[in-house]
Amino acid sequence: MCGIAGVLGPAARARIGDVRFMANSLAHRGPDDAGEWSRTFRLGELEYSIGFGHRRLAILDLTPAGHQPMSSEDSMVTIAYNGEIYNFRQLRKELIERGKRFRSECDTEVLIEAYREWGLDALNRLNGMFAFALWDHAKGQLLLARDRLGIKPLYFRHADGVLTFASELRALRRHTTFDAPIDRVALANFVRHGYVPGPRSIYEGVWKLQPAHLLLWKEGVVHQSRYWEIQPEIEPSLVRTSEEASRHLETILGDAVERQLVSDVPLGAFLSGGIDSSAVAALMKERASGPVKTFSVGFDNPDYNEAHYARRVAEHLGTDHTELYVREADAVAAAYEIPDLYDEPFADSSAIPTVLLSRLTRKAVTVALSGDGGDELFGGYTHYHKLQRLLGLFSLPFPVRKRLSGLASYCPASSIRNGLLHLRQRDHAALAFQLSSGSDEETLELLCGQGTAAPNEVYLKAFRDAPVSDPVRRTMIADSKVYLPDDILTKVDRASMSVGLEARVPLLDHHVVSFAAGLPLRLLWGSGGDKAPLRALVYRRLPGALFNRPKKGFSIPIGELLRSELKEWTSSHLAPARLSEEGLLAPDAVSASLDEARRRGGVSEETTLLWRLLCFQRWYERQGRERKCS
Repeated sequence: MCGIAGVLGPAARARIGDVRFMANSLAHRGPDDAGEWSRTFRLGELEYSIGFGHRRLAILDLTPAGHQPMSSEDSMVTIAYNGEIYNFRQLRKELIERGKRFRSECDTEVLIEAYREWGLDALNRLNGMFAFALWDHAKGQLLLARDRLGIKPLYFRHADGVLTFASELRALRRHTTFDAPIDRVALANFVRHGYVPGPRSIYEGVWKLQPAHLLLWKEGVVHQSRYWEIQPEIEPSLVRTSEEASRHLETILGDAVERQLVSDVPLGAFLSGGIDSSAVAALMKERASGPVKTFSVGFDNPDYNEAHYARRVAEHLGTDHTELYVREADAVAAAYEIPDLYDEPFADSSAIPTVLLSRLTRKAVTVALSGDGGDELFGGYTHYHKLQRLLGLFSLPFPVRKRLSGLASYCPASSIRNGLLHLRQRDHAALAFQLSSGSDEETLELLCGQGTAAPNEVYLKAFRDAPVSDPVRRTMIADSKVYLPDDILTKVDRASMSVGLEARVPLLDHHVVSFAAGLPLRLLWGSGGDKAPLRALVYRRLPGALFNRPKKGFSIPIGELLRSELKEWTSSHLAPARLSEEGLLAPDAVSASLDEARRRGGVSEETTLLWRLLCFQRWYERQGRERKCS
């Protein structure tokens, strides 16, 4: 796992010397080695320059032979690469049979030769997580590519003929030409969701390369395209019961776990005590050649603590288990660091324990397997059930539903009130989006300005294009394309890479994803509860009693902290005078939200909104205060 950065453009403006500063800002992602590469070429009457910077976290082939940026033997292809190709040994063998020669034992060189042999078709042969930049000198072509599910990040900016790209925004800001203002629509999206959905970033004109996409630069023109799509890999008629689905999942997920054990450094696993991480840990214990280390964090507050469940799972599996109990002071200290570690506004409060878990894990291992992805693939989120209940009312004509929604103001229970309000949506895509998002459009426009709160078209398109008919299954696929990469995987990537820890996600092996996409809802929500195939897999290895409990998630008591330890911090960062000076958030609307959150207390929509506003203000102070918004 590594950090990459680069620039391409007319030599007079490209400022190749900035590449070193860009890459060095990513030292946390790659503490083991640093490298640079540059080249000039002519395009018409102009001289162009291209440069790559790289920071390496050595996982495979720890020798200098794995140094990056890496060039082919004839120097015609050069790559800067972040990630792991789990099937690189099989690809290497096939390429050797085709006459290729190798100088190293690392997957980077396999990636170069795979491209030289199969061109862009090589992407569909890769099993792994990756983001890379590859320069083909013979074609005068730059390729940027990101893995199928967006496990690894890649940002880019193309302005005034100069293309810059990097693993994190902080590296782009190090380039002399960077002058992008805050994107108000992205800000509204952040306030709505708690993260910035791609392809936007928080800056205007700075984009996230979307999962399963590639970008080609040739003769000054940039073109993006999708190279893979989520498609059912097995006919539903071939899997008739949850037990059959579970047996098939056991095989393909077990194979994925085994592939992801490839490493020349110590490995471990995150263990929360839930179904997903327990499944990964159990299969890891069965497939690993040696002892397995597992890690968890717990909290003094029993409402948020599941460490004792993780400990019991570890005892049953026989893993070498380490746990850390987080004090309130530890959580507060980590909360202050989030804007620096995440480098873009990010308000998923579970980032705080994830950072602390990563720090604990890195003390013992360099690679950790994670259970992320199970809820999106197998229907574990509560809003899927809420959508299923509301769909029954969607058969009513829209005027009737609109009239029913008018009863919302008379309902004291927020869940019923919000459900009635959702009936105003005209189609399933809009309903699914509303259920998966936060603040309403009226509140967003009061906070962020008129015209900023339109629904996320990327999410709506993902829902409508999903290759299944059931609206709940469509929602799960849309979440896999938006929420999963931009919230869940971003959370884990930044937390783990902040300490040079590589996190791997076996549930997001593309064979597992495609298999899950083909399962009907009745097989996902069996008599045993949510995520029936995954649950059955775990129950064959662990006592079911360990998991028969309400879903808590991996979170902290953020509402309590906002009223206590973070109260002064909140008042300072959301002060009307400061907001007026910055001109990004409306002071009156923020004050109203703050008052309502304090009035309601506990965990509420108002508390969640307040935390998001605070996270943005803290980030803006540390990262973007000097930039004016257009």
